[in-house]
Amino acid sequence: MIRKIDLSDNQQVLDLLFLQQLAYRIEAELIGFKEIPPLWDSPKTLKDSGECFFGYYEAAKLIGAVSVKQSPKEMTICRMMVHPSHFRQGIATLLLQYAEGLAVPGLMIKVSTGTKNAPAIHLYTKFGYEPGQIIEIAPGITLTVYHKTAS
Repeated sequence: MIRKIDLSDNQQVLDLLFLQQLAYRIEAELIGFKEIPPLWDSPKTLKDSGECFFGYYEAAKLIGAVSVKQSPKEMTICRMMVHPSHFRQGIATLLLQYAEGLAVPGLMIKVSTGTKNAPAIHLYTKFGYEPGQIIEIAPGITLTVYHKTAS
């Protein structure tokens, strides 16, 4: 089940932060960069992010999450995370489809990931995202911004 995560509920924020730490450590290893911003979050920075978070739950346990920010011109998928023990079970696909369902048809959807994050790249390209801008975040470490128009 996917539902909105209540950022005013401290336990939900702590569960989200724990999941984020586990998932983004894997991405940090994949891209060879241990300084990725989600690894430095705190309950306060999550609450202050301005993002709407949605969680995938099994038996009341948070095992995946996605966050989005919307403006009149575009929606950005800011974070996508799945508990490492639940990788390759279709959870990221469900979360991506859920997030896309929040966008108004015709709206640009953007998402970025480490250029070396093959699993994320596979997911986004499978769903029609096109690579665009490449941003160097540290010497030899880049993010690729992917985009598509909501249908």
